[in-house]
Amino acid sequence: MELSFYKKIENIFTKSRLSVYRADNPDDETALARYLFNIELCKSLYSVLNIFEIAFRNVLDAALSAYVGKQNWYDILPLDIEGKKKISEAKNKIEKKGKSITHDRIISELTLGFWTSLITTKYSQAAFQSYILKNCFKRCPPKKRSIKNMQSIFDRIRILRNRVSHYERVIHWKDLQAQHNQLLQCIYWLDEAAYNLALEMDMFDYFYAAGINPFKKFVNKKWN
Repeated sequence: MELSFYKKIENIFTKSRLSVYRADNPDDETALARYLFNIELCKSLYSVLNIFEIAFRNVLDAALSAYVGKQNWYDILPLDIEGKKKISEAKNKIEKKGKSITHDRIISELTLGFWTSLITTKYSQAAFQSYILKNCFKRCPPKKRSIKNMQSIFDRIRILRNRVSHYERVIHWKDLQAQHNQLLQCIYWLDEAAYNLALEMDMFDYFYAAGINPFKKFVNKKWN
């Protein structure tokens, strides 16, 4: 690869962003190939993460609406200070956009972090949490349906989702394929139709198995 071309890429992407792909002092071609490979893996994870997050929040919303008997469960349940703050922030964002506050808009505005917080030990004494576990994850084996296990799973998904959303490195994770498989399994626990859709959209295994070599060839062909 022409040194001048890599320097141009480094200048626009910044040394600090590319430095994580150069920890073992690879040549410029390998560093850029790793970066491109990471982009492709993030792209391949996007559809599954999207389906998971939408299904996750909607399944929990339906369950909590049924539990309370009203759609505005977020105004009724004994949420902690942080949870109430998230609800208030969601409403404020809707108002700032000049839109009326509706149930659907609140649900869409709430972050994944809010939803996963409902399945943590801080709500272990709350009856609504038991209701969630019983009614939202019916396909999950009972032995796996403990708060400790579920919290660990959803925390990892949230971290993966945030890294993909912010274009951060994931190719160095040795358990990335296991996390992808766990993500698919969680979608299955939530809804079978969503799971079948995720399988149709999913391209992760293809790109993960191909590895970095196609991107090395691409870089060599383009700039050598």
